[in-house]
Amino acid sequence: MKKIVLFVALAFGASSSYAQLSTRENDATVEKIGARPVKGDMALTFAAGFGKNDAATASLYKGNLLAAGDLLTFKKFLEDDMAFRLGVRLKKISSASKGTSADSSFFNPTPAFNEFESKNNVREYVIVPGIEKHYNKSNIFDVYTGADLYLGLKKSSDLSNSKNTKNGDVNNAKHTTRNTIVGLGYIVGFNIFVAQLPISIGLEYGLNAKWNLGGKTKNELKQTVGGETKSDEFFTRENDNTNYKKLKSRSFGMDTNQDVRIAVNIYFGK
Repeated sequence: MKKIVLFVALAFGASSSYAQLSTRENDATVEKIGARPVKGDMALTFAAGFGKNDAATASLYKGNLLAAGDLLTFKKFLEDDMAFRLGVRLKKISSASKGTSADSSFFNPTPAFNEFESKNNVREYVIVPGIEKHYNKSNIFDVYTGADLYLGLKKSSDLSNSKNTKNGDVNNAKHTTRNTIVGLGYIVGFNIFVAQLPISIGLEYGLNAKWNLGGKTKNELKQTVGGETKSDEFFTRENDNTNYKKLKSRSFGMDTNQDVRIAVNIYFGK
């Protein structure tokens, strides 16, 4: 009897639930399309360059796909329609060694030098600040223009010293190369916002101008043999076999669409 009463109660409960579900009205909702950034929002920017610009005269940077040596790129919206952008690269490689060769009759012929010193250093600092002015207020499509300033400083040096402590002979050489790159870029671009995700995909292109100042190598040589010392100092440059007493080296290039990039922005707030 108890089982029959329980079964009837369950049946009435299910019927009541079905009636409630069948008469329920859905709440009205309005789905937003896009997630356009506003003042205070920031973004991580990743870009992929394309086109045959390996030999471009004014190429500044193609993009950032997390490869070694790519710029770290960020963006912050100072106003709803104004964004500050920044790219940074810091690189330094150095090594040094100093030692004395083994003095043994096992070696034949005997080394001309028995003390050695070497140092190698490469450093490169790049900073690319920029600004964007956005025009469309749509949550789907965004058009902007802007400008980038590119400043790159590079220096490489290597030193090699050898000495014979028995007779005083020395052979020293030092090579130093400095290079400064200054560039200006005018940007035209657009973004398409992806659904409600804080992501946009777009395209950038424009006009670049680049000044390459330096690129020459300073060579300092010193040699002492049999008590007679001589030294020399001269300059060289890449792909040039001439030794220069004085040398000024610079180049300039300007062209359109030197850096065409597909850009992906991932936005986040405070």
